[in-house]
Amino acid sequence: IHYILGNLGIKHLIVCGILTDQCIDSTVRDACDYGYLVSLVTDACATHSKERHNNSLANNHGYCRQILTDNLVDEINNIRCLINKF
Repeated sequence: IHYILGNLGIKHLIVCGILTDQCIDSTVRDACDYGYLVSLVTDACATHSKERHNNSLANNHGYCRQILTDNLVDEINNIRCLINKF
């Protein structure tokens, strides 16, 4: 997927999904290692227990930006408003 994203000029990824402590964590770390700017939507992820979810978020906290869904939607709307002004 890095080959495709790179060819498309993608620089920033928004990540969410299931198995925070497995698939999501690996995806975030790999994407960061490839140089992408990663936003992890913490309340749009889940795993087998709240404890595993929280431990995973704590472990990769410095690796990526963690953001809540409502805050991300607000950011996207603000960017859209700025673009529409031009």
